[in-house]
Amino acid sequence: MRIGIAAESRHAEKRVIIEPPQLGDIAAAHEVLVESGAGKGIGISDGEYERAGAKIAAKEDVYGCELVVRLKEPEEEELRLMVPGSTMMSMLHLKGSPSLDALLKKYGLNSIALEELKDPLGRRMVEASYQAGLQGMKKGFELWGGDPKNCSVKIMGYGKVAFGAIQYAARMFARIEILNKHDTARMGEHIPGCDILVNAIDWPYEKRGKVFLINRGMLKLFKKGAVIADLISNPAGQSPIETMHPTFLDDIAFEVDGVTHTSCWSWPGLDPEGVSRRYSIQVAPILKTIADLGLNALPDHILKAYTKNA
Repeated sequence: MRIGIAAESRHAEKRVIIEPPQLGDIAAAHEVLVESGAGKGIGISDGEYERAGAKIAAKEDVYGCELVVRLKEPEEEELRLMVPGSTMMSMLHLKGSPSLDALLKKYGLNSIALEELKDPLGRRMVEASYQAGLQGMKKGFELWGGDPKNCSVKIMGYGKVAFGAIQYAARMFARIEILNKHDTARMGEHIPGCDILVNAIDWPYEKRGKVFLINRGMLKLFKKGAVIADLISNPAGQSPIETMHPTFLDDIAFEVDGVTHTSCWSWPGLDPEGVSRRYSIQVAPILKTIADLGLNALPDHILKAYTKNA
């Protein structure tokens, strides 16, 4: 199989989907093209990829491969470079991004959504949920600006993302309160006195844009200088916080009615080296399976993440 490893194109994004140590076995059996400079953000040179058996290539050649692999969602100009019938493998979140789904259909491109790859127990195979929670909580304290020991942190949710936030806040000796479903139904009672409110709830699709746990009118209940950190980062209008929209690594926060909001598209990207290593270790065996078996003989767990548009 001819595989293209693309460089990330979002502003301030330094990560890469796979590193040379995990690429060697794949490159030994398949033609792997790595976009020039793909690893530059985390100190990996083109030469290191070449020594692992890959070829360094221009963007156009990488996107001309049968299978193109990257971490974050591609832009339309990148999809335009792909060959109809070829496959994009990346984080796609198509349920929450109908515009991207429409573009893949428009250009006749198949896709494998990394976030939809699950093991037999239903757990995500490619994820950095704990790291997202940890990095998001760390940034929340930075934006708040005070001594964490004097900070009241309230966290909505208790999954992997929430666990990362809870552990970091505990390490900083903050005062932590975890809000369950009963609590989140009465947010007006929990906002007063809160310095940092953390959302770690993956808001159900049927509620997005229709039901908000925190509406704009509730912002007046927050203390002056309070921070809302949405660690799930859904598209605009799809967060349980009405005034939230996604932010970026190089423009990570904004203010509404005196309350700082942050919802980075790429929370794990605040630790580019550590998270790139994690993703590389997770993705390599999946990529090798796809390359060895071919796109027409995918095992069931990969087929469930595969969308055929051509």
